[in-house]
Amino acid sequence: MSRLICMGMIYHVPCFYDGDNEMVYILRFYNTKVANIYPDGRIERKAYVPAIAKTLMSQTKDYKLDIEKTLVKTYIRREVKLRYPYYYIKKLQLNITPAQKALLENRRQIIARSFAHSQLKGKYLDRKIDDHTYLNFASLILENIEHASENIAKIRASLAVMKDGQAVFTNLEKVYIYRYVFTKGTSVLDPITLEHIDDIEDEDIVNTLKQMELDRLNPVYRYNTLYQDQLLFVARSYQKVGVTYAEISDTALVKASEAANTLAQIHEVMPAITKETGVTLRFLCAFRRIPLTIVKDQIGQNGFNENLQVLKAVANDPYVAGSDFVGEEMNDIRELSSVIQAIVAIAKDIPSFVIRFHAGENDSLPDNVLNSVLEVEKALAPGQFFPHVRLGHGLYTPALDSQKGKLLLEKLKDYRIALEFQITSNVRLNNLTELTHHPLKDYLRNDIRCVQGTDGGALYGTNSIDEQLSLERMLDLSFEEMKKMHDVEAADKP
Repeated sequence: MSRLICMGMIYHVPCFYDGDNEMVYILRFYNTKVANIYPDGRIERKAYVPAIAKTLMSQTKDYKLDIEKTLVKTYIRREVKLRYPYYYIKKLQLNITPAQKALLENRRQIIARSFAHSQLKGKYLDRKIDDHTYLNFASLILENIEHASENIAKIRASLAVMKDGQAVFTNLEKVYIYRYVFTKGTSVLDPITLEHIDDIEDEDIVNTLKQMELDRLNPVYRYNTLYQDQLLFVARSYQKVGVTYAEISDTALVKASEAANTLAQIHEVMPAITKETGVTLRFLCAFRRIPLTIVKDQIGQNGFNENLQVLKAVANDPYVAGSDFVGEEMNDIRELSSVIQAIVAIAKDIPSFVIRFHAGENDSLPDNVLNSVLEVEKALAPGQFFPHVRLGHGLYTPALDSQKGKLLLEKLKDYRIALEFQITSNVRLNNLTELTHHPLKDYLRNDIRCVQGTDGGALYGTNSIDEQLSLERMLDLSFEEMKKMHDVEAADKP
């Protein structure tokens, strides 16, 4: 018997011997096995608190979900299954060495001269200069081991929506900006030798760096770009959880300055990635329904025209699965009628082409889900079959027993449209506070095709398994309901 102190309370943890005659302490809370703890320090997690439950607990002192929804077992039945800118160093209050500080200040003075005639003033000019003053990211960590753990924790927190409370879309936009360093990173001018890797007190990062070193010895991956490495590690992460097919929405694929190069990188590396992992990745050309607030001054008035021209050029590429509308749902989808019409015309000659909408995410525009379907219907050419349409969220619509609601159900059935549900994202972005209002069970009861998603798992601190456990426990889904969703997913996989 051992004792565990948690939140000021003392728990007695009984000790057992398992079938291999190995001593193990079994930690249970409320008759649920939480972990096996071994004398050598190994811990096998058997249950945990899902990300969504943590967020709901942080919302209120009157947390009402019972223990079965709060503490869940980590099992799912088989059948249902660079360069780092000085601005960010300051913003995140990262600790750097005196030598790194001196290097950055010297570089900043040089950069400042290039903005001597800028029209920007005050803090805006300072931000621009700091944004263009870089430190080798490897140096930031490996040549500053003393503060590596602290800095990694701060950087990691900046790359995901807050986990201990609800956020709004502006918080998500800030996460996008912090992520640009890693997703759109540029080569450093002062590369360093990767040393002291084992001194980093973060197992995930150590393992990733060692894997990257091994990849550099592999002639297939030796010359990978940053983007190609990202695709490789994304596929490996899917492989670990048993996902064999995934679609990635990417705004680069509708930008004239980026689409060709992005597709070239995809073609170069994807055959090897699929061969290694068994994971097939395809891509949705993503249209931003509104520009990011933080960078909207960089978007021209003819953004959609350019996007559509690029989409026409890449739509037949074998790695392009279709299109997507992404971003904060602040406008009536009918405002994009001409864009939808052009995309439906592209889909006419590509039978597999997918048109995906983010719609019904918040309660300000409850007609967007139905209107998304009606806009596609209206855009059909004579004799054209209704294309493959998927709707991400579908959380807020007119009441399903109302006239509009019944019309929505009719259209969803007739056109075999799939609804994608991402419960953690909905809670994290303050779009869902009462789980009793979630419509998933109603859709399933009406035989609407439904699947689960993550809406970008790393952004919300979730993954496909966490999300499935959350849907199952939080919404009281039965095995039969989970099986319905699994069967839709299996039927739609190419």
